[in-house]
Amino acid sequence: MQEIINIISVALPLVFLYFLMTFCIRTVRHPKRIITESNGMKKISTNPSIFGGSSQKQYYYDDEYLYEVKNDVTYKIAFSEIIQIKPGYTKINNRRNWLVSYHKNGVRKQVEFFHNLTLFNHNFSGFLLAVKQANPDADVKTLSFFNL
Repeated sequence: MQEIINIISVALPLVFLYFLMTFCIRTVRHPKRIITESNGMKKISTNPSIFGGSSQKQYYYDDEYLYEVKNDVTYKIAFSEIIQIKPGYTKINNRRNWLVSYHKNGVRKQVEFFHNLTLFNHNFSGFLLAVKQANPDADVKTLSFFNL
């Protein structure tokens, strides 16, 4: 009887931890709450440094475009032009940068930003799903525990 209780006391926390991790990963991959800004666009980037860094670029998206906003100048990138979205190698304050590659007038270009994904803001995961739906040929990495 003592052996069964020992086995259960070891196995039960492991099973609980497994279900907790799968629940957390599932909630991050499938967006539920999308927060829209006052202009109708959804913000997907943040600046992870305290001092604001050298770049004051912000990235937004809507149903058709990815927007890069810097100093009140907006640059649009159509979802049909995006060919690849993948995580980068830089990580600051537990936020990994993401690289978006696209073709514009036959030239391959790339933008880079840090996501703003939190438990209460799923705009970034919604952006990945919107790009995949708009352009099925694009190579879009799915979110996982290891690439956040």
